[in-house]
Formats: sequence, structure tokens, C-alpha cells
Amino acid sequence: MKRVKKLAIGMVLLGQALSGVANAASTTLTGTNFDFTYDDTSMGLFGQPSVAGDTLFFTPINFDARSLNGVGYAFNNDTINLKVKAHTGQSFSNVSLVEKGDYLLLGAGSTAELGGQIRVFDNAMPLVDLTSNITTSGPLNVSGAPTRNWIANASVDVSSWNTARTLNVTLENLLLTSTIAPASLAFMEKKFVGLTFGSSTIAAVPEPETYAMMLAGLGLVGFMVSRRRNP
Repeated sequence: MKRVKKLAIGMVLLGQALSGVANAASTTLTGTNFDFTYDDTSMGLFGQPSVAGDTLFFTPINFDARSLNGVGYAFNNDTINLKVKAHTGQSFSNVSLVEKGDYLLLGAGSTAELGGQIRVFDNAMPLVDLTSNITTSGPLNVSGAPTRNWIANASVDVSSWNTARTLNVTLENLLLTSTIAPASLAFMEKKFVGLTFGSSTIAAVPEPETYAMMLAGLGLVGFMVSRRRNP
């Protein structure tokens, strides 16, 4: 009887594990010049993205950090990964990030900070990468209600990778608040994340047949000019 129970439990656990694997799905969104592929079970606090043109954007609703009444640091973070493939005739020029949210500081010693980075590499050369730190447009130090808006940016120039067809992009986000006194509050929330991919058109390379036709045409022109000079 015990063996039967153990077998049944093992089958249930195996079924749950297989179900988790089955539920993981690779999703692709199509932009104007690029395709964006990601695991839809790994978006975490960012939530599911949407695409507009060549901007992949997120609207998180539970990505926050809060510290109350002098408890010290409150920290929240998440990291996502995605692959971006250029359409035929297009190449990458840059990757830029814009993030937006709000914060609230009440009481002495309340602070709010934002950090993180974007990391990009060409799938054909994974050991070479480029990074950029995410920084806010100004200090987050205004106390009192109402909540205050913040904006943060980061950008990576990948124009030198003109042969890259697929980029791997990792986005790391950090939210940090702290309070050091009783009757104090520090709250910070991320509400928008937008990753925009700049593109440039790849100059078309003539096929061998085109070169042959061009050479033949030049030869014919040369022959006609020669005949006119020597009637």
C-alpha cells in the first residue's frame, strides 16, 4: 500500500513538472523592422509586453519597493531576457531604454533610488557584449505628497555590428527605498518600460548574374564606341 502511495505521489509530481515545461512558451511579436522573441513565463514583475513599431514596451503593475517607519532598506528587482531578429534588409543601429514611474518620500531620512542595466550581444559573437547603466534624469529627493514622477534612460550603440542578424538583450531593473526614522515612508514604483531598437537599411549586394550583365553591357558599349571611332 505504501509503495502504491509513493508511486501515485511520484506520478503527480512528474505530471506537475511536465506541465510546467509544457506551459513555458516562446512568444514572438513582430515589429516594423524586427521580431521580438521571449519566454512568456519569465517576464516576472515586468508583465507581458506589447509592440508598437520597433518599441517593445511593458506596463508593470506590481513592480515596487516600500520602506516604512525606519525599517531600513526595501529592495525589489527583476531581470528579463529576449532575442531580437532583424528583418531582411535591415540591421541594428542602437538600443535605447526609457522607464517611468513615481515615488513618495515622507519623514526624515527617506530615500528612493533606481538602478540596473541593459546588456546586449550578437548571438553570432556571444563573448563580446555592450552594457549601459540605467540612470534617472534627476535626483529622487522631493519630500511630501503628492507622488512625484521619475524618468530613467539607458542606450547602447550597436551600429558597428552591421552584420548582426539576432541580438540577445538582457534588462536588469533595481528599485531601492529606505527609511531610518519612525513615522517615515519611502515608496517607489515602476509603471512603464520601453525598449526601442534603431534600424538602418543594408545596401543590396548585386548577385553574380547582375555583375555578369553589367560587364556584358559595358563591353557592348565599349564595342559600339570603338566602331564609331573606326568606321
